[in-house]
Amino acid sequence: MYQNILMAFDGSASSEIALTHAARLTRALGASLRVAYVEVDPALYFPLMAAALPSIADVRDSVGAETMAVREAALNVLSREGVAADFITLPLVDSHMHVADRVLAEALHAGSDLVISGSHGRRGLSRLALGSEASRLVAHANVPVLIVKSTAQ
Repeated sequence: MYQNILMAFDGSASSEIALTHAARLTRALGASLRVAYVEVDPALYFPLMAAALPSIADVRDSVGAETMAVREAALNVLSREGVAADFITLPLVDSHMHVADRVLAEALHAGSDLVISGSHGRRGLSRLALGSEASRLVAHANVPVLIVKSTAQ
């Protein structure tokens, strides 16, 4: 069935729920699991915020600290589930690329046969304003995608 699973993880509560499902599925199938965090440079989307910081080093330190916190959250879930996985950071360096596009590019590069992601389950105006990376994953994927809906709304 599935042997090479890619899990998109952002450290949110819905992402942790999805990672729990991914870990259990990985164990049940005897598959390998790769957990991917897309690291977004805030200067791409919020140039004024980056300009307010004293230096680009401060921006990089802030992004690096967030990445380490997300990695730690993922490792905690994996440890609790007793599953080993690779954790990779995927830098997003183009403001025209979506997080989902970066995840799908990695899935293709790694030969993943299943992509798993959580969904915040936003509806209405909040979904319209924020978009849906989960929907974009499903719409543009060339491999099966499992979206795990968060029960915490």
